[in-house]
Amino acid sequence: VALGEHSALLGVRDQANASPLHYATSRKTKISICDLCEELNARDEEGNTPLHWAVQRTQRESCACLLDLGADSNILNLRLMSPLHLAVSLGHNPLVELLLSHSNTDANLMGGQGNTPLMLACSVDNHEAVRLLFKYRARLCQQNKLGHYPIHAAAFAGAKKSMLVVLQKGEEMGFSTETHINYVDKSFSTPLHLAVHGGNLEAIKLCIEQGAKIDQKQCDKSTALHFACTQGASEAVKLMLSAYDRVCDVINIPDGASQTPLHKATIFDHVGLAEYLISKGADINSIDCKGHTPLLLATSCSAWKTVGLLLTHGANLKIKDKYDCNFLHLAILQPKGLKNLPPEVLQCSNVRELLGAEDNEGCTPLHYACRLGIPESVTDMLGLNVSLDQKSKQKKSALHFAAEYGRINTCHRLLEWMTCTRLLNEGDESGMTPLHLASRGGHIKVLELLLRKGALFHSDSNGWTCLHHAAAEGYTQTMIILLQSNIKLLDQTDEDMNTALHLAAREGHAAAVTLLLGRGAQMTLNKSDASFLHEAVLNGRKDVAFAVIHNERCAEAMLLFEVKSTKRCVVMDMIEFLPESFKVSFIYFFKLCIKETIIKEMDTNLPLLKLLTHPVCKKYLEMKWNAYGIKVHLLNLAVYLLGLGPLTHIIHTLKPILNTNVTHTTSPSSSSVSMVTTSLDKQCYLITTCMFLILAMNLYTVGKELVQIVQQGSKYFRDVTNALDWGAAVTSLLFVIPLLMDFKETWHWEAGVVAVLLSWINFLLYFQRFERVGIYVVMFLEIAKTLLSIIVLFFFLLLAFALAFYALIQDQVSIMHVFVMMVGELNYQENILKPFLNGILPFPSLTYAIFVMFTFAVPILLMNLMIGLAVGDIAEVQANAVLKQMGMQIELHTSLEEKMPYWLMKRVDQASLTEYPNRAYGRKVEMFYAMLGMGHERTRLSPTSPPSTPMEQEISKQKYRLKEMSNVIEKQHNLLKLIVQKMEISSEVEEEHDGPQLFQGYRDKPLPSQSKWNPLLRALGARK
Repeated sequence: VALGEHSALLGVRDQANASPLHYATSRKTKISICDLCEELNARDEEGNTPLHWAVQRTQRESCACLLDLGADSNILNLRLMSPLHLAVSLGHNPLVELLLSHSNTDANLMGGQGNTPLMLACSVDNHEAVRLLFKYRARLCQQNKLGHYPIHAAAFAGAKKSMLVVLQKGEEMGFSTETHINYVDKSFSTPLHLAVHGGNLEAIKLCIEQGAKIDQKQCDKSTALHFACTQGASEAVKLMLSAYDRVCDVINIPDGASQTPLHKATIFDHVGLAEYLISKGADINSIDCKGHTPLLLATSCSAWKTVGLLLTHGANLKIKDKYDCNFLHLAILQPKGLKNLPPEVLQCSNVRELLGAEDNEGCTPLHYACRLGIPESVTDMLGLNVSLDQKSKQKKSALHFAAEYGRINTCHRLLEWMTCTRLLNEGDESGMTPLHLASRGGHIKVLELLLRKGALFHSDSNGWTCLHHAAAEGYTQTMIILLQSNIKLLDQTDEDMNTALHLAAREGHAAAVTLLLGRGAQMTLNKSDASFLHEAVLNGRKDVAFAVIHNERCAEAMLLFEVKSTKRCVVMDMIEFLPESFKVSFIYFFKLCIKETIIKEMDTNLPLLKLLTHPVCKKYLEMKWNAYGIKVHLLNLAVYLLGLGPLTHIIHTLKPILNTNVTHTTSPSSSSVSMVTTSLDKQCYLITTCMFLILAMNLYTVGKELVQIVQQGSKYFRDVTNALDWGAAVTSLLFVIPLLMDFKETWHWEAGVVAVLLSWINFLLYFQRFERVGIYVVMFLEIAKTLLSIIVLFFFLLLAFALAFYALIQDQVSIMHVFVMMVGELNYQENILKPFLNGILPFPSLTYAIFVMFTFAVPILLMNLMIGLAVGDIAEVQANAVLKQMGMQIELHTSLEEKMPYWLMKRVDQASLTEYPNRAYGRKVEMFYAMLGMGHERTRLSPTSPPSTPMEQEISKQKYRLKEMSNVIEKQHNLLKLIVQKMEISSEVEEEHDGPQLFQGYRDKPLPSQSKWNPLLRALGARK
């Protein structure tokens, strides 16, 4: 094929990205190529070049042609194999020689895992390729990434011929065979280790014949003999031991875990190999790092054949592991327990002595059997007269363990053999009886059994009853059984005065709380003055809070708190810690807010500001304000304007006329004021109507204030605004009555001036209830109080300087003059300088000194102090103003709800409110809403508590992850229990209980053999 004639087609690729040259080299076709240098090393999708294709298809002529044309023979494909690697692995030795004969071919090129063609040839036992590679300068001492030499690769593959070639080459290079056969890799493994791993007996034999050291240890101190015993390779073990004259030197050699080859053989129950090792002198009682002898290790691994062999050879039964567990302890932990041992073994005196032996926690084999629920083993041990009185270091008897883990069948057997009922009600070191433990675990059947046998309702060392334990875990069925047996448990308290209701709420068990409330549990305060609802809210138990809110006893729960204690009203804690739960309990909150105890806290309790200004509370108040509050308030303003408008019109229209008459008899001018009013029959109708309106509205005001005095009592006189109402009403009456009677005196005009002043100030106070503008009115009143108190206090300073100036400047300065000077109007030229220049200042030096003192003390220091106190703490003033405004809103809504008829309240009040934060309104509508304090702001929930630290956030994430894992494990637990039942595996069936109970290991770090799923795993293995 003359590809050169069609050079334009050389760049064409198929779906595998192969070029025409790939296909040309893979067939027996004569190739005539001109100017193809760019396509010689073209790669397909697997990284193969045309040279790779030619090697794969054994096309020697194509390979030779490509090499002559300059094809690169050192290119690695995606599997990290060069054409030489490929030829060696496929056994195409003529192509191997062809490639090696080319000068550019690298005989030591590293491919996958750093393997050279020589290592690859050894791993496939291509000894001819090995010879060729040595012929063309392949390095013998090069290592791959695992540290393997070619001799390691050959040993692991069982390539005996290649091993001989490699060893021969080593001798030619000056390396002795014994040295070469004991080379170690990065893990200090020799070729013998790898030969044992590979399992090729011929390779193992060759290694031993060539001088491999059997006692050579790798990094974990394991020898090849350990590996062979682990695999149960009896022939390999015999082969290695036969090479030693003194077998005792290697038969008991320990590895990194202090385990001998006998330990390794017993782990996987290689009984024949174990018997051979014992016959060769293996120490039957050697101890590993965990304190296990071969007998203990075989027992913990359920290698029962090996156990029987070791017992036959007299293994020491009294040796214990690091947990002080003996042979019987470990036997109990295995599936079927003591049933795995022949009956005659248990009758041996040495074995019976072990029945009372204790581990490091004081537990006997009987305790182990009761904890794991192996009734057959319990029966066997009870038949051997094992004492039931023996207890662990935690003072737990066998019945304690059986009740704690819900082993109903075991409990039946123990109670049948129990002759003394004292153990039934005896407590452990925490004072917990078997009835406590069964209640804490929610084991219903065990609980009923113990109650039928006469268990008593004692309290533990913390004062907890059985009901406390069941409530703390949330087991409602257990609680029902206990309450049916003894109703007095319902309100029994512990040492901290906690009832079962407190504990259920603290742990977040809503169903248990509902049950106790439904049974009539008494709501009490514990020693910390906390109710059960306090415990739930402070611990973030949202479900419990919802359950209490929807319960008929909700009001009782929310009203339960001690006023003078450290625990405030639970509603405030609910707003701060559980705002989402509070959304459904507004009615109780606002009823509590108007109580005297809460109103007193408004002035002193700063966190209340954050609670009342919460977006949820503000939206609720806004709903009530928009529903009926603003309508009633605007109506009140309209009624007030019926008196204020006419009063303003009268003052503006009937202004007196000032007459000034200058006479020649007196030098000073005299002035008089004359009223412009006339009798009613001559008066304008509008003026007359305004007068009668003023009279009627102020008489109405007086009557309204008298009614409020009767309703509010002494509280009425503590409100300053009431005095303002009285002042405006009385002065208005003093003004309008003389006008109606056409008095010509002028004193009533002064009363009218005071009336219009007070009336407009009182009108300003009506705007306090509007959200937008009312805050500034309240702030103005707060600042006015501060200024008034300061002025009253420093009046004496003002009086001091006034008297001093009066004495020094004679009649030039008065108290009012000094008061004006206080704000900066010193009038220095008229008061000081001109009298001094005219020589009429009697005491100039002292006058100047006191004047300087006054300038520094009053206009500078005093005025700046007043301004600083007034506006310096503006944030605090604003906070108090917001709080008071919210208080006024709450009082308004509460009073209106009490006075409005039910049909009207039902019509205007709303059960729910939907907020549309992005709804657009026109400018005029927005301005109108803003003026009335009804601005539609976007509600944004901001946290009322400080932000969590990164550590707290991570802990919270882990808590939710653990909860999810617990749910998954619970589902798997139920599924595996079903599988066990379907497969009819003989094990004690656990009874159903109230809630999820994860299997708890007896130790913090249990051994793998102690898993409760061993029966299932072994049964699955037996059925394969």
